[in-house]
Amino acid sequence: MSIRTGSVMAILSLLSSLAFSAEEAGSIGSGALGSTWADAGKMPDLFSGMWMTYSAARGGGMVESDTTLDVPYTAKAQKFADGYKFRRDIAYAQDGCASPGLPIAMRSGPIKFTYAPGLISIYMQGVGHTRFIRMNQPMGKTSPKYYGNSVGHWEGDTLVVETQDFLPEIAFQYGIGKGLPDDGTSGPIGPGGARGDGSGGPPAGGFTALTKAIWGPHGEGMHMVERMRVVNPDAMELNLTLYDDTVWTKPYVTKTRKYEHIQKGVNAGRAFSGEPEEWVCTVSVTSFDSETNTYKDKDPEEMVKYLDRLGR
Repeated sequence: MSIRTGSVMAILSLLSSLAFSAEEAGSIGSGALGSTWADAGKMPDLFSGMWMTYSAARGGGMVESDTTLDVPYTAKAQKFADGYKFRRDIAYAQDGCASPGLPIAMRSGPIKFTYAPGLISIYMQGVGHTRFIRMNQPMGKTSPKYYGNSVGHWEGDTLVVETQDFLPEIAFQYGIGKGLPDDGTSGPIGPGGARGDGSGGPPAGGFTALTKAIWGPHGEGMHMVERMRVVNPDAMELNLTLYDDTVWTKPYVTKTRKYEHIQKGVNAGRAFSGEPEEWVCTVSVTSFDSETNTYKDKDPEEMVKYLDRLGR
């Protein structure tokens, strides 16, 4: 057999093996809910309107704020937490429009679920991005991403989503600490996240929860499991468990987060109408200086000139 013929045979053998593996993988859970168009009417209605998690007082908020949920750190993470410098915003608050990644992006504005066979997508308006959940498929391994690699399945009326393969740049909360001294600006965090409009800027009269958050690097094997359940036509609950043995000695289980249903014509008087809108971060008017722990507002006239030059 010539080298050329041998190479062709090897390639054909490899392709045959890959085809078998793909067919075998595709058969995993192929009959489970969320695999066909017919399943669209069988799943709980996550898909009409949008969902929004509001202030901590209403079971939401952008960050974890219940100190009773803190779990013991590893020795390495404890050393990091002991020397942590508290700040007034989440860890990605700087110029450049970087995404905070998960789970913060799911909390920074309204979210919209859509469905196609084998795939549930979630548009996260507060960051202008969409995350993708492959249904009834093996996890596999991908390159790291802001929103990770997500696979999901239904357990009764609960959508269970496991996500891994995260970039190191995501805003990752270790827990809750003492925070910064109250300077008179504390108060409830408004709808849409920190600023109250989903922009990710400084809170509208509410720094308390943000200043107590401890942000730090996650481990390579960090992964999370979300459990989403529509409890009634107006409410969805999301339970999140975070796993990272480089940070905690046991899994971090967050408090049940409540999402309110926003539908056009039903509760359009709220901050959002229930219809998804395009949101693109182009330039930050307010930036956070981590060295001085303060915000810097750019000159409005200079910003108008800058945006005019960009044609926006």
